[in-house]
Amino acid sequence: MTRLILASLLSTAIAGQASALSCLRADVARTFATANEAEAQYVIAVGTMRLLPGESIPEQAGDPNEKQGYSVKTRFDGRLAALDGFTQDAAFPLTVEVECAGPWCGGVPVNRVLVFIERRGDENVLVEGPCPQFAIPATTETLDSALSCLRGEACEAGDF
Repeated sequence: MTRLILASLLSTAIAGQASALSCLRADVARTFATANEAEAQYVIAVGTMRLLPGESIPEQAGDPNEKQGYSVKTRFDGRLAALDGFTQDAAFPLTVEVECAGPWCGGVPVNRVLVFIERRGDENVLVEGPCPQFAIPATTETLDSALSCLRGEACEAGDF
């Protein structure tokens, strides 16, 4: 019995602080509402992005529990949303602002995504936090949902 108590005390003393990040699943309707209520202007598009020549993802130095956000310049290739669908070809520079919260950071999307791009003057910006909201995997369902919201049709966030 004494060994069991000692083992329990030792494991408690050795164990580090455990923490986790809990994110809601990305939801087109919720993101649409956020963008629609913001003072900033947003453009909805679907496509891919790649880092521009000379750009790289910075190495994270220092305390791994206090990571720092960063920005990188990319090129977006895809299509812009309109009432009749994702019909307008688009290719333009896009700044991806990656935000961090403690040890968790967003990232530059590597697959085809539905994006809500913020317009800041002449600059196009995608903000990617640890809980992605403005870049959502591009599926038939997410694209249909985005168009439904854009047209003023059914646009309700899921319950999760």
